[in-house]
Amino acid sequence: MNFAMPSSEWLGLLESEYLGSFIHDGGSSIKFAVPMGNEHEDTIALSEEIRARAKRLGFVVAHVDAAITRVHMIDQLFYAVAEQIPWQETVERVVRDLADGEGYAPAPAGDGPLFRRLAVANDLDPDYLLMEFRKKIATQIFRNTKLAKDFRVAMTQLVRASLGDPQEAATVFGVLTDWLCGRNRAVSAVKPYGIYCRISRANARYLFESLLAWLSLAGYSGLTLTLDIGRISIAKNPRDGHLYYTKAGVLDAYELLRQFIDGSDHLENCLIVVVPGLEFLDEDVLGRGIGAYDALKLRVYDEVRDRTIVNPMSSLVRLTTTRGA
Repeated sequence: MNFAMPSSEWLGLLESEYLGSFIHDGGSSIKFAVPMGNEHEDTIALSEEIRARAKRLGFVVAHVDAAITRVHMIDQLFYAVAEQIPWQETVERVVRDLADGEGYAPAPAGDGPLFRRLAVANDLDPDYLLMEFRKKIATQIFRNTKLAKDFRVAMTQLVRASLGDPQEAATVFGVLTDWLCGRNRAVSAVKPYGIYCRISRANARYLFESLLAWLSLAGYSGLTLTLDIGRISIAKNPRDGHLYYTKAGVLDAYELLRQFIDGSDHLENCLIVVVPGLEFLDEDVLGRGIGAYDALKLRVYDEVRDRTIVNPMSSLVRLTTTRGA
């Protein structure tokens, strides 16, 4: 019996049935794709191809490797994704959409504050234009209930800063993106901007959901995240300078993935493709594969399957690099 399918065929279906339609239209999905060759190169190639296809369709893409990031901790996962978000670009797109919504002509390039350049381009009083923008920012960002409180405060500050002096904006962007990416976790750094909590395992999931809503507001197709968890299958610490996961860490990682699956209705325009090692298919309850954690196994494992034909739409797919494998 052959339960694997060519990766090229699966990628085509992923693009047409998910990225190009379901995910683009607001849906979310978590897929598990296991390269049957069990080679690190196959995992890298698969992840890169997924991100390339997603980027062509207007998605923001991110990749997280369990060898570098502690994927069993949601705050560390959020930090790793946040590092790959083009924050400046997202803010510029939101500001541009706010201006387009009012029918304003685009601001010419220049060194002065954005709102002054917009005022000149539209023959308006700068103070009036700034007042109107602040109203829009309050309505569409600060009061946007899809965004967690601290996240919407941060985005409000970023958008407001982008309208003013470029040097002051650079300072605001530096402080707030350091907070978002975990480079500076001191709450004292962001208190002047109305943020009083650090990002932790208690609130990182809400911030991740807020990030998805923010990307949608900025006009992107969504977020495509590839998650390489092959590292967690290593039973003996190789002491090679990369992260090592204890059995408890493995179970925590599986629980995090289980939470993503059960909370998929809270995700917006999001595709997460988990790429594990071949050991992930191990059903031994004492091992490190999916059999060690029933809560995840019962959600993704294909217990009922065709004898000859692979279901490419299932949560778990086994992939080969060549058609006859």
